[in-house]
Amino acid sequence: MSDVFTTRAPLHAVPSPCIAVCAMNPASDFCDGCQRTIDEIAAWSTMDNTEKRQVWARIGQRRAGAAALQTPVPGRGQS
Repeated sequence: MSDVFTTRAPLHAVPSPCIAVCAMNPASDFCDGCQRTIDEIAAWSTMDNTEKRQVWARIGQRRAGAAALQTPVPGRGQS
């Protein structure tokens, strides 16, 4: 018989950012799906919740930076 306390994730476990679109982008060194580095992906299962939240914060910064690069500049490239 298994022990419920050892077989279930903690109540407030930080979810993985993985969305099953796994492709490392050589230009950015981030996964195109989750925006993590290969080191962050490899270490995820051994990180505590604080470290996982820090990764999530970096992902937010990466996504914000990528969105800023894609934002069109008014008056440029428009016909």
